[in-house]
Amino acid sequence: MRSNPAARAARFLIPAFAMAVLAACSDKQPVAPRESGPRPQGVPPRALQAFTCTGSREGGVSCVPVRDHSGMGSNVFLGGTRIKLTSSNVNYDVGTEILRFDVTVQNLMNEVIGSPNGTLSDPDGIRVFFYSGPTVTAGTGTIGIVNADGTATFTAPNQPYFAYHEILTKNQVSSARTWELHIPVTVLTFTFNLYAETDIQNLLVINEVLANPGGSISDTNGEWFEIYNAGSYPVIVQGLLISDSSGTGRRPYHVISASDTIWSGGYATLGITTDTTLSGGVPVDYAYGSALSLANSLDAIKISRVYGTDTLTVDRVTYASAVISAKNGISRELINPSLDNSNVDGANWADASTTAIYGSGGRGTPGAQNSAFVP
Repeated sequence: MRSNPAARAARFLIPAFAMAVLAACSDKQPVAPRESGPRPQGVPPRALQAFTCTGSREGGVSCVPVRDHSGMGSNVFLGGTRIKLTSSNVNYDVGTEILRFDVTVQNLMNEVIGSPNGTLSDPDGIRVFFYSGPTVTAGTGTIGIVNADGTATFTAPNQPYFAYHEILTKNQVSSARTWELHIPVTVLTFTFNLYAETDIQNLLVINEVLANPGGSISDTNGEWFEIYNAGSYPVIVQGLLISDSSGTGRRPYHVISASDTIWSGGYATLGITTDTTLSGGVPVDYAYGSALSLANSLDAIKISRVYGTDTLTVDRVTYASAVISAKNGISRELINPSLDNSNVDGANWADASTTAIYGSGGRGTPGAQNSAFVP
């Protein structure tokens, strides 16, 4: 999809080489720079952030993102812009050869973590796991993880992890967990690598709707709606469900088959056809065909995701007035994606500007910042 499209919140790994910074300009809708950089071999595509950790018996443990230029102190485990772990109360017992330290998790993203929707708890919690090591880098001996909450297959079989059974909103810090490593006195320094894995809330926003193409463009070709990623995390569209509900009831869900991504601050335009000669020139990223048919009055658009044997709503908007929300060839635009967008007829929405023209004369801003945007 053109502007880096869309969503499945299922389970996500949180790693460090992909540190997208969400930019908030004073006069523009927030748009994040694209992520780049190779992933470690064998790491699944949904992995977000990787961390390299070093330590010693005397100095404790320090972990930083693979690409970290923050200059943060050694007590900060995970820097970057997505998740941070902070260590405290470091203690090494020479008699038992156990290094103990407390670790907290902080969520730095716009999205809630530890939950698929901000309400339901991830039954596995936020799991910080060892994807390699600990490995001795100076001295001799073998290091063991003493009190891990369990092992699981993340990037390889039998990887130890520590679980934080909490839902964390933006900037919220978890309770502390004590980690224990058995480190022989013959070990001088060591290293290991971490990931964090959890459910994450999708922050996709239905941002613009054209229910009535108008002019010579038929409803069967020219209808479309736009979604915007207001989160810090890129969302994969494949497997998302979309549907609309008219006065006769909700039509069956349509499962998005595309495997593209909507990056943080990115857009995707979904419409009936990608053929611009039929749609009036709207640049549709994904065509849902006849699966949705937007009524000029009394309809709703819904984005959902599969969760277990059920579905969870990601976003939903409704409109009732053809006079307000279905003017010929004029889209309705959300004036700011941080606002309640549920009522397209309401004051948080506005008509596309007379200067916002696409294709053969339609008014709207598909795949771009809304002309009605208000910072």
